[in-house]
Amino acid sequence: AVVSTQSTGTPVYLIDRINARVGSNESLAKPGLLSKPISVNPAEKKIEQIAESCAFKAGMATVIGGAMGVFFGVFTAAIDPNLTPITDKPQTARDIWKEMLSRSKSYGKSFAFLGLALSGTECLIETYRARSDLKNSLYSGCLVGGGMGLRAGVVPGCVGCAGFAAFSAAIDFYMKS
Repeated sequence: AVVSTQSTGTPVYLIDRINARVGSNESLAKPGLLSKPISVNPAEKKIEQIAESCAFKAGMATVIGGAMGVFFGVFTAAIDPNLTPITDKPQTARDIWKEMLSRSKSYGKSFAFLGLALSGTECLIETYRARSDLKNSLYSGCLVGGGMGLRAGVVPGCVGCAGFAAFSAAIDFYMKS
């Protein structure tokens, strides 16, 4: 729409030239390059439904968490290969390789479980609440951290709840900002 001189004080010819160069305000409301395309293809819709499901999100977090755990296991074993009990015989490359493999498996399992637990509970809470906000991360972190800490007692469960909730909220806040 062309704005007249009376409402803004800008001459009409100037507005016409700006609209010709840049585009009118109406073009901003139309779908374009920056808007999400509407998928009409049934195969695309099915893939989108699968990718947005809690099972897929939890599975991806498990796989990625496991891979990160393996990487950290190899990295920490390479930095500190002498964490195993020290004996009189010198460590061989085979001993270091076994320790690296052992640590990689251990870290991989731990990170995979954390990815599964945090992502799965957050997705389920988000589905139940029908909202996507910071509270989902807080609730999920508290549930997972508290559950892990409860194995050691009530106080460690509360500390785990608070710690994981704060960590999850901080990560979620960072990722969404």
